[in-house]
Amino acid sequence: MDKSRYQYSIFDTDFEVLSTGTIGSSRSVAQKHECKIIDLTQMFPNPISKPKNNNVGKEQTVYPVKDKDQLQAIALWLKANKDPKYYLAFAIGVNTGLRANELLKLRWSDVLWSDKTVKYIADIEDTTDSITVYQSKTKKKRKIFLNSGCLSALKWYIRKTGKQPSMECFLFPSREGGAIKVDTLRKVLKEAALACGIRQNIGTHSLRKTWGWSEYTSNPTLQTNRDIGQLQMLFGHSSPQTTLRYLGIMDEEKKALYHDMSLCFED
Repeated sequence: MDKSRYQYSIFDTDFEVLSTGTIGSSRSVAQKHECKIIDLTQMFPNPISKPKNNNVGKEQTVYPVKDKDQLQAIALWLKANKDPKYYLAFAIGVNTGLRANELLKLRWSDVLWSDKTVKYIADIEDTTDSITVYQSKTKKKRKIFLNSGCLSALKWYIRKTGKQPSMECFLFPSREGGAIKVDTLRKVLKEAALACGIRQNIGTHSLRKTWGWSEYTSNPTLQTNRDIGQLQMLFGHSSPQTTLRYLGIMDEEKKALYHDMSLCFED
């Protein structure tokens, strides 16, 4: 066997990838993970054409982070292990519900006043601190507002980096120039989720879904089909049911129906 031609992947019982590498080191990794080696080249000795991947370019299902302890764990891990901009992207993402491409296009001029203080006004009736975001998916503009979570994250970032923000620069710059790519942020979030023991599929869209989930669960008036229309409008969904399904709520409501009605027969 030409060792340079083959790679291996080690999976757990739920088919989560534990490790990947070259075939030359597979036996030591197999011992580490106490698993068997299955040589697919022996099972299928004749080359076969790679099946067409119909999911290329399509958005795979990712989930919101619903547990506050897990959210805190991700935040702390990002602060300790990654460039400060990744924590900032995480914090602003879960507090605004922006799509990843919209989030990464933000510049300092979007979030700071001309005197370089954060665009945040606690008075709900004063909406002069709105930020206009262009939605590439819908070709429309919408207004968002920073909250105290964004304020705290931005102040932390400026204090941590010790840099005075340049208004025309991207909030999340890449070393190669421009802003970091969506795929780069996705990989960092997946690494953080894995390090924090989160088993659900996490990606950049998880930030948006986490925002929606947090809005839904923290505001009792939203927890009816009538009032969830506020979130439906912000997400651009066609029905309240779509929004509930998007946030991963439908299955939980189904489960609640079974748990709420339990017939126990004791001796």
